[in-house]
Amino acid sequence: MIRLFQSGKFWLRFAVYGTLAAAAAAFGLYFLLHHLFDGRRIQALADDAVRGTGRTVRFSTDIGRSWLPRPTLTLRDVAVSKPNSRADAVHIGEMRIGLSWRSLWNGAEIEKWVLQNADAELTRRADGSWSLQDLWQPRGRTWHVNRLIVENSRINLHLPEGGYRTERFHLNMEQSAEAGRVFRISGITRRNNGLPLVWEGSGTAAPSDNGWLLPALHLEAELPFQNGTARVAADADVVWQPQHNTLRAENFSLRADSAYRQFHLTARSPLVLWKGNHISTAEINSVFTAGNDDSHWDGSFSLSRVSLRPSVATVGEFNLNGSHKNASRQTTFGLSGPLVWQKNTLLESDRLVLTTHQDNVKAAPRPRLISRMEGRFAMNGGRNWQLDLKGLFDRQHAALSARYTAAADAAPAKLTAELDAGKISLAPYWNDLQAQGGHSFPALFNHALMPNIEAAVRIGGLTLPGLQIDDLQTTLHADGRRIALTNFSAGLYGGRTEGGISIANTSPPVYHLQQNAQGVQIRPLLQDLLGYHGISGSGNAVLDLTAKGSDRAGLTQTLNGSLQLNISNGAWLGVDMANFLRNLRNNTAADGKTRNEQVQTPFSSFSLNSEISAGIGRHDHTELESDAFSITSSGQTDLNTQTVSENVLIRNNTNPNAKPIPIKISGPVANPSVTLDYNRLTSGLATPEEKQRALAETLREQWQWLNTPPKTAGESANKR
Repeated sequence: MIRLFQSGKFWLRFAVYGTLAAAAAAFGLYFLLHHLFDGRRIQALADDAVRGTGRTVRFSTDIGRSWLPRPTLTLRDVAVSKPNSRADAVHIGEMRIGLSWRSLWNGAEIEKWVLQNADAELTRRADGSWSLQDLWQPRGRTWHVNRLIVENSRINLHLPEGGYRTERFHLNMEQSAEAGRVFRISGITRRNNGLPLVWEGSGTAAPSDNGWLLPALHLEAELPFQNGTARVAADADVVWQPQHNTLRAENFSLRADSAYRQFHLTARSPLVLWKGNHISTAEINSVFTAGNDDSHWDGSFSLSRVSLRPSVATVGEFNLNGSHKNASRQTTFGLSGPLVWQKNTLLESDRLVLTTHQDNVKAAPRPRLISRMEGRFAMNGGRNWQLDLKGLFDRQHAALSARYTAAADAAPAKLTAELDAGKISLAPYWNDLQAQGGHSFPALFNHALMPNIEAAVRIGGLTLPGLQIDDLQTTLHADGRRIALTNFSAGLYGGRTEGGISIANTSPPVYHLQQNAQGVQIRPLLQDLLGYHGISGSGNAVLDLTAKGSDRAGLTQTLNGSLQLNISNGAWLGVDMANFLRNLRNNTAADGKTRNEQVQTPFSSFSLNSEISAGIGRHDHTELESDAFSITSSGQTDLNTQTVSENVLIRNNTNPNAKPIPIKISGPVANPSVTLDYNRLTSGLATPEEKQRALAETLREQWQWLNTPPKTAGESANKR
């Protein structure tokens, strides 16, 4: 035997016969592989897989076959047609089917099935079925697949509400030791060429009766949001029964996070059920937070008895409770009620409840925005809506009704409303309103989506610091060009005023005030409107004023218009005319300046007609009547500097035929200088003696009613 192994002829024969045997085996395996993966046989298996569907399967004649690492068939340009059509429902660039070795002699087992560059059209029909549903229903010979891989593929999904295209679709599913299938899935989805949604998922799929069990299914998605991204993750224990169009998601949880305002949301539901065209759940509860260093939001949101269908949805009860906190205030709010939605027709909540409350954070408690209102909200046609609320606002009765009509053709969107409130106090809000007083025009009305507003406003009592307005009625008109209060009527300053107010959206804004006030207290009216406080009493005022500016100084400098006053039982403040005349009669401080800010000239009636230009009011014939004398004057009041310049004539009511006394008044409104107008009194007289005699006679004729005994004309003249 040893000599045999050492023989060269033996090894030569062995090599020759071994080579022939290997060649024969290779040729045998080659022919066996071609027989096993014969094109006609593969076509027959493909036809058997789609039998009864009306579909056909086509593939290229360029078929690849290999034994290692397992018997593998490679098909290219595989196309599955639509039912009874030559159009492709599925097209696969390359398909590799690797059979397990034991499937060659026992059973039909695919070890590895790889699909590359596939394109599929998947449509959900009106009855809830899917266009490719017949392909995953068992028929003919059943093959067991150990591992399925889909790479770089595309799915066009068509749903009744729109289309979705998924690109870079990847799926890796393999058999696990627990008889389930572990899978990883990912893709990029867009809706109607919108922003991309990058998503991925993982889990285990195990076959069950009529479907699959997917315990611990995990899905994540990332989408563009506010110049950044938002990430959403969901987990659930899922039971999927495709033949019954049913999906159950138990222990459902959702988390959403975004760097934008540090937004975080979590939501949970014990069960979400999808069946055909119907999604339902007994409850969903969520919490959210958002904000930054200056502002923080948090709250909770819950839905109960939810039923969602393609054309109708109902929510037995929704509850939104939240709060907003900044450096100075914390606001809590709540919104609850049932919901009914009908596609393109109606969104309605007929028992809506709104609550709000706001309080200081670091200062002493000063609650405001305290409200609880109930009513109804309805949106019709997805564009027009109406809101009706009644209840308490700041513990006072209030009712709000609003109607929104969307833009159509050339007509802009319009919001009509009615506000009816018992009493409103602006005292808790006054500091905020003053802080915003420098803004040129409310930014809200400059928004492109802001509708034209027309609102009827009725307020029983409006309280401002130092001011009470009663029975306020007006119509508010507002758009991007102006804000106007028309048909304005209110109890004000002890009387009543009617007219209108408007603000034009210019830079700076232009204000127009038209008011007819009856029986009002004149001093606070003029003080608040013009900063002038030199006249008191009650009476009537007619104002027609325009101004532009963003502060008090700018408004005063541009003030134009007219002012008419008719006042009774009042006083000219800062001027004591009787005392001045006594001093003039007694020749003591006749040209002095009044020092006491409380001095005044009482009158029984006062009338003024003033034209105002650039903040300066000019008048030609102002009349003042008192028991002792009558006054007529002409001059001007500069509201910018709060100074007056008046030429006054005083007549004695007991001797109306006597010559009047001319007076000059000038200087600050609160403390003017009052002097005798000697030049007017002696106008036309040539000699000093004539002037002295005229002064003495005038004083003797006019002022005999003064209590102080008169001095002789000569004495007065000598002292002057």
